[in-house]
Amino acid sequence: MRYQMVKMCHKLKGDYLPYQLSFNGSLAHILRLLVGLPYSTPGAIPRQLKYFYDMAESLILEPRRTRSYPRMVKRRPQKYARNKKCQ
Repeated sequence: MRYQMVKMCHKLKGDYLPYQLSFNGSLAHILRLLVGLPYSTPGAIPRQLKYFYDMAESLILEPRRTRSYPRMVKRRPQKYARNKKCQ
């Protein structure tokens, strides 16, 4: 699965990496190809593979948004209330 996603990225125009493609969409395209291959003639397989790699443009994801808030580690809630005199 991941190997085919890498091959799809190499066929795309532009500088795309495999994580920029939709995994679920790629999985659906690959399964559709695998289900249909046994029923196609040997001469039609190269055409189907070309169409398969051309469809990779539809799998490109939008760039991620930047965070609107910074990451932080929150304190764990205490089981028992602290004694204010001992602080």
